Amino acid sequence: MKLDTRDLELLSCLAEDGSLTTAAKRMHLSQPAASQRLARLQASIGSNLFERRNGLMRPTVVGERLVAAARNVTTQLDAAFADITRILQGGAKHLRVTTQCHTCYRWLPYVMREMSAAFPGLCIDIVPEATEAPVEAIIDNRVDIAIVSKIDEHAGLALHDLFEDELFAIMRKDHVLARRSFLNPPDFRDQTLIVYNGTRHAIHDEILHPAGVVPARTLQLRMTEAIIELARSGQGIAVQSGWAFSDLGNNDGLAAVRITRGGFRRQWQAAVSPACNGEQATAFIASVREAGRRMQKADWRMRLDKAETKRNSARPA
Repeated sequence: MKLDTRDLELLSCLAEDGSLTTAAKRMHLSQPAASQRLARLQASIGSNLFERRNGLMRPTVVGERLVAAARNVTTQLDAAFADITRILQGGAKHLRVTTQCHTCYRWLPYVMREMSAAFPGLCIDIVPEATEAPVEAIIDNRVDIAIVSKIDEHAGLALHDLFEDELFAIMRKDHVLARRSFLNPPDFRDQTLIVYNGTRHAIHDEILHPAGVVPARTLQLRMTEAIIELARSGQGIAVQSGWAFSDLGNNDGLAAVRITRGGFRRQWQAAVSPACNGEQATAFIASVREAGRRMQKADWRMRLDKAETKRNSARPA
């Protein structure tokens, strides 16, 4: 059995998206070409790697093992290519950044473009494999700055407050709990909770576990689109920030309900390596704070777009 990098990419994309059509678009392939590649791969292994469940393509037991291996190899290749780029660029300055939540990648490009404009020689390297353990990545000198919402205090790391956001329970509008003004922890006991992949989840750590509540079932997915579509189809309750929910291309048929009477808010911080104390790091933190301020409004993306347009028009030709 021989696998190439495109096979690995197809496995990862299909596991994340749950749709062969979407995975094909991400890979710039036609749907038939992606389907043929998957069929050829399954034939060479002698087993189905995916099956359709709840309208989405989900890995079989064999598929899950191969997807995990594909992600591991892809992560190592990405890291190797990043290292090669740094070696070839020689004296170029780099700022290695990770986030504790995949939704941050919705607004992070604005910050990256602003930094590129302010510091033309600066390269911002995103380190997605450090998402699950950002503090350890800083200690191991694999990351300079981690954007985090909750970490244990650690000596030697500087923590800078960035912004706050609020998490909501997202469900079908006709869900039995959708008309509530807010949900209490016991309301989740008989529900399916839909969250991102990971070992730690704020809703569990800060709301449900302290109240002794365990949901009937917990589904973990990598992609926001898949999480939202399962909630839209009535498969359970998702948990999303208010700014992420307002940024959905289509939130028809969905309701966002507060979690607890006072709301469930997160404080985002920048955890910074002791060795990273230059002008670029300070500017990066300031840029994230400004993005967080604009995200307090439902039209935050339009506000960021306008700010970027204004900044570009003011730049000398």
